[in-house]
Amino acid sequence: MAAIYEPVVMLKPEMISIGETARIDSFVKIEGGLGVQIGEYVHLSSFTHINVGGGKVILENHSNVSSGARILGGSNKKDGLSMSSASPAAIQVIERKTTVLREYAFVGVNSVVMPGITIGKGAVVGAGAVVTKDVPDYEIWAGVPAKKISERELG
Repeated sequence: MAAIYEPVVMLKPEMISIGETARIDSFVKIEGGLGVQIGEYVHLSSFTHINVGGGKVILENHSNVSSGARILGGSNKKDGLSMSSASPAAIQVIERKTTVLREYAFVGVNSVVMPGITIGKGAVVGAGAVVTKDVPDYEIWAGVPAKKISERELG
């Protein structure tokens, strides 16, 4: 069974699946939205927020989201009268996408991964980065907006 250290907030828990070997630290928020899949050996560090905006988020096996990082699955658009998620749906325009962390991907402290982005297999996102483009496998990206700074060498 997954190691879940309370308190953890799960909105729409029926839309969230968690691998048996996953670890979710205290003070994590997971929004079920259109679906959240948390694979085996995934670690969500304290103060992470998964699926901001309520789209779909897939965290593949062995991926990691460090403290304070945000993984977005959707966002209010400026076309709506209100951008407050507490407002009636009729006056909001919300775009929902699928955001993916591939196997062995790592997202650093206080990073933000925007909706619809894929972080490639074994890729690393540096602390404080804002990821607005897909990150290829085994590349290291950092900055605002994030860009490639090197390749990951294993071994």
